[in-house]
Amino acid sequence: MLRLILTLPFLILLVVFVVYNPTASDAKLPGLPPWSSSLGVITLVTAVIFFLVGALFVWFAELRQRGRARRAEQQVRTLEGQVAELRTQLSQAVAQNVAYHGTTTVATHPGPGTLPIAP
Repeated sequence: MLRLILTLPFLILLVVFVVYNPTASDAKLPGLPPWSSSLGVITLVTAVIFFLVGALFVWFAELRQRGRARRAEQQVRTLEGQVAELRTQLSQAVAQNVAYHGTTTVATHPGPGTLPIAP
């Protein structure tokens, strides 16, 4: 919405400029033959060309960002798989501890402290 609010006044001014400048003038570009057209049409064509060039730059920048997002999503999937694997290993260790000791506490070190594990 903000882009529209910023772009709309420029588009309105461009259309007004095209309507109020109907007289013909010559346009010359390197590598192209000169042509005669109204100043408004020349301005409109120039605006369209620069719009397309800008859209191309944005598209190339977006391609790089999409690649980074794809790699990040793959890394997230890998890490989620590792977390799931570690959770199953933890639940198996807790089940073995319950079967062996009859309790859900796991000793953190040989000392008197224990760490309770939620089932």
